[in-house]
Amino acid sequence: MRTLGHHAAIAANIDAINSRVAALAASFASVEQRTAADDALIDILSAQASGLLAAAQALKAIDYAPPAPEVSE
Repeated sequence: MRTLGHHAAIAANIDAINSRVAALAASFASVEQRTAADDALIDILSAQASGLLAAAQALKAIDYAPPAPEVSE
């Protein structure tokens, strides 16, 4: 399975994103109030996450089509 490295890297990045989201939640709860700029950035994050979800689901629709063998003359 040559794709395992890709899956592992994605999982690590998602873990990092989850950690950052949790840190933002803690900050908004007890450090400082969320601003309009924060709301705009959260909207962007949400849109990007939705796009990523769609792209991930689309991976399941890809059919393998191996390249045609090279013909030597």
